[in-house]
Amino acid sequence: MLTQKELLKIYSGFNDDEIVVLATYESKKLTEIAVPILIDELTKRNLGKDLLDWVNMERNFFKGTELEVLKSKIKNSICSDCKTLKNDVRGFFIHHCSLTHNPSEAKLILCESCGKKLRRKNYIISATFGWLSLRSFIKVPLYFLGEIFYSFARKTQSRKIIEEFIFENTGLIRKLGIDRINEVITTNNRYQLSLKRDNRDYIFEFF
Repeated sequence: MLTQKELLKIYSGFNDDEIVVLATYESKKLTEIAVPILIDELTKRNLGKDLLDWVNMERNFFKGTELEVLKSKIKNSICSDCKTLKNDVRGFFIHHCSLTHNPSEAKLILCESCGKKLRRKNYIISATFGWLSLRSFIKVPLYFLGEIFYSFARKTQSRKIIEEFIFENTGLIRKLGIDRINEVITTNNRYQLSLKRDNRDYIFEFF
């Protein structure tokens, strides 16, 4: 782990654009000693109160009762696929490989029905077009073996996906409020399914 002195030297050597990128996309992952140094750089360079507020929102992690309330809100949200209000929304890990698409992995938040429907669709894709790729004789069997293995831990997998979603979108949820959680879920799902996704970009759809 870098010392405070080392971090001071590194951050002071960054240009303004690098500091803005760090504050916007990486602040939630910084160590406790790094955050005050970043905030000091933002202040010294007069890069704006909005960035300072954003760093504070990103670092204001959901914990304890507040985290459980948010998880319950997600579980009882409107499914972004079928647009129906349900109480069985959860996390789904979807993976498929085919001739027309690069192998992709997506962590989606959907209702039970839509999630299972999408998983079955990708089973069919992998069982048909998946065999046409050069490495299919290794990838396709491993994929289905993995699905069998994870089928025994769907609840744990769902919990981890939702917790990761909350962590990755802490700032947005703080900014918009939990009453707009459906918007964040919908946008997150869309980017998860995009073949050329950059989750950094969708932050600014809400600004």
